[in-house]
Amino acid sequence: MEKANVYQWLKAGAPLSEGLRLFAEVAGERHPFTSLIRHNHQVAYPILIRELAFRSGISLSEVRRIRQEKGTFRENWPFLSDPACPPELKVLAADKITAYWSYVRAHEQLFDCVSREEQLATVKMLMDNYKENKAIIAEFVHYKEHGIVLGKHSVFKEMKALEKLRELGPIDLIKMEERLEHNLWRIENELKKNRKPHLRAERERRIRIKKRQLEEVRRLIKQFK
Repeated sequence: MEKANVYQWLKAGAPLSEGLRLFAEVAGERHPFTSLIRHNHQVAYPILIRELAFRSGISLSEVRRIRQEKGTFRENWPFLSDPACPPELKVLAADKITAYWSYVRAHEQLFDCVSREEQLATVKMLMDNYKENKAIIAEFVHYKEHGIVLGKHSVFKEMKALEKLRELGPIDLIKMEERLEHNLWRIENELKKNRKPHLRAERERRIRIKKRQLEEVRRLIKQFK
C-alpha cells in the first residue's frame, strides 16, 4: 500500500468511502472487515484508520498529529479528579480504559482470524466494547455539561446493590464471600477455555462486577473483626 495515498487520505479528513476503497484494494472486497465497515461503520471506522496506517507504515503518533487529536483522558474529563465526583463515574473511568484495550485487542485479532466462528466472535467483541465505550462517554458528557449524572449505565444499579450489602451481618457476608469466590473461579475458568468466544466481552464484564462485589464484601467483613 502506497504511504503517500494513505497520508493524503488522512490529510483530507479520512473520508469513509475512500478509506474503504483503499482497504479493498489490498485486502479484497470479500474480507470480513469490509463487511463490518458496511454493516456498522461507526465501530469499524477507527479500526480502518489504524489498519490503513499500519499497512502503509504510518505511526499512530503521526496519525494523531495529522488528525489533530487534542487532550489527554484527564484533560477531557477534569471532573474525575474532583473529590465530589460521583463514585459511579470513577468506576466507569476504569471500565472505559478496559473497554478501550479490549477493543484494541479485538482489532488486532480481527485480521488474524482463520475461521468464520473466530471472525464473528471478534466482530462481536468489537461491537460490545464499542457500545460500552459509547455508553460511558454519554455519562461523561452529560455530567460535564450539566453537573449531574445521566444515570442510564448499569453501573448505577450495581452501586446501589453494593450499598445493600452494608445491611448484612457477618455470617451472611462470609457466605456471600464464598459464593462470589466460586462464581469468579467459574467465570474465569470459562474465559480460559474460550469455548464460546462470542461471550468473552460479557464474561469480562461479569468478572469486573464480581470483583467489585467481592472487594466490598471483604471490606465489610474486616469491620466486624
